[in-house]
Amino acid sequence: MHLLAGVVSLVALGGVVVAVFVGGGSEGDSQRPLPTVRSELTLERFVVPTTGQPELLVSLPDRRLNSPETTGGEPSVLLRCVDRSGALKIREQTAWPLLEEAGYPPHIHQLARPDVLDVVRGCRLTGPGIAFAGRVAGRLPFAE
Repeated sequence: MHLLAGVVSLVALGGVVVAVFVGGGSEGDSQRPLPTVRSELTLERFVVPTTGQPELLVSLPDRRLNSPETTGGEPSVLLRCVDRSGALKIREQTAWPLLEEAGYPPHIHQLARPDVLDVVRGCRLTGPGIAFAGRVAGRLPFAE
C-alpha cells in the first residue's frame, strides 16, 4: 500500500513539473520574432602593424545598428565568408555588438591566411534580427 502511494505521489509530481515546463514555454512562444535588419558591410584586407599578421577587416558603416537591441540581446553573431564559387572560407562566431574604436566604424578583425584573403569575395554577418552582407568584385582592397 505504501509503495502504491509513493508511485501515485511521484506520478502526480511529474505531472506538475510537466505542466510548469509546458506553461513556462508558452510565454516565450507569444513573443514576436525580431524584425530582420539588412545592411551593407565593407570588406578590406588589413595587416596588423605590431605583428604583421594578415586579417580581414569587416566593417558596419551604419553605427546605429551596432547595439545589443538590434539582436535582441544576443551576445554573438556568425561571420561567414565565401569565395567566388560560394565555397565557405571563413566561419566564425564573433562578439556582438562589434568593436568600436575612435575614428572607425564598428568592425571585426578576423585573422586569416593570405591565401584565404586572396579568394574571399563576400561575407555575411547573421544572427537574431540581422542579415548584413558585403561583396567585393575582385581581390580584397587594402584598408586605408
